[in-house]
Amino acid sequence: MSDERVLIDRWFVDLFSEGDLEAADEILADDISYHGPESVSPRAAKTPKDIKRYVKKYHETFPDFRYEVDIVFGEGDRLCAHWTAEGTQEDDLFGIEGSGEDFHDEGLNVFRFEDGRIAEIWSYWDTLGMVQQLDIISPLGLAAAQRD
Repeated sequence: MSDERVLIDRWFVDLFSEGDLEAADEILADDISYHGPESVSPRAAKTPKDIKRYVKKYHETFPDFRYEVDIVFGEGDRLCAHWTAEGTQEDDLFGIEGSGEDFHDEGLNVFRFEDGRIAEIWSYWDTLGMVQQLDIISPLGLAAAQRD
């Protein structure tokens, strides 16, 4: 397994699934740049400390949160990871009250590496599907069907 693949596994397993916040200091560049959906991601994550706050909030919200990496591919200093995730919302998430609902989602992260650390991350997933599963937003058409 390549060093970069180990860093990806540590991002998903150690940091997010296990909540090992110290892993952020070991795998992330000091000037990490994170790009993710603004609705359920940090908008200005520029340091490992920012990422740790984000992970801590996710673990408070989804205490059983788990990622599974399905496939990793790419070349050079960039690798992509397709993943699945699941959890149960037990607490507030960015102002949205805990619902007790489960979600199961999938997404893709693109990682850029520099000097043996993760320097930049682009994260994409179905945030609309996630909030629908958490019963925060009704699925399209459901409200109209319920009125009939």
